[in-house]
Amino acid sequence: MSDPVRTAVLDGSPQIHLAGFMGSGKSTVGRLVARRLLWNFLDLDGVIERHEGRPVGRIFAESGADHFRDLERHVLRQVVSKPATVIALGGGTLIDADNQALCRERAAVVWLRCPLEVLAKRLGDATATRPLWGNGETLQACFEERRAGYEAAEYRVDADAAPKQVAKGIIEMLLASKREGA
Repeated sequence: MSDPVRTAVLDGSPQIHLAGFMGSGKSTVGRLVARRLLWNFLDLDGVIERHEGRPVGRIFAESGADHFRDLERHVLRQVVSKPATVIALGGGTLIDADNQALCRERAAVVWLRCPLEVLAKRLGDATATRPLWGNGETLQACFEERRAGYEAAEYRVDADAAPKQVAKGIIEMLLASKREGA
């Protein structure tokens, strides 16, 4: 007998994409959701790093943001064809309107909402590993630039709880939405 949660989600969308700002828990929560559904998990930034052979911070520093966004667009188009996959999007993936459209077409897109103050506490001084991390004013501006992309997500979940609770909330929300749509 098949798992009703997995079946309900899979019947509706071949993928789940997690969107959100740096530190919102996309990778941690994504792994938990994938494990519960017995799906694959991909971290888009991790795929880009393996493709380029260098960390995201170095890509930004050595080749610039435009080059990184081109890579991101290219890699996203490759991974959206993988069935039964949870993908942790990059924090800025949904800035691009084409990326937004592609994600919405191929996946249930979930925004992991989290107050900036909580994100700052989680990440502390992340300037070495997160190229766009800066002071409070810079972070606020970066967040505001990305907000419209996050708000385009079909689903929203508050991500200031423990990762297991957030993952459970995502699965319950998707299952409930499939029941309502049935």
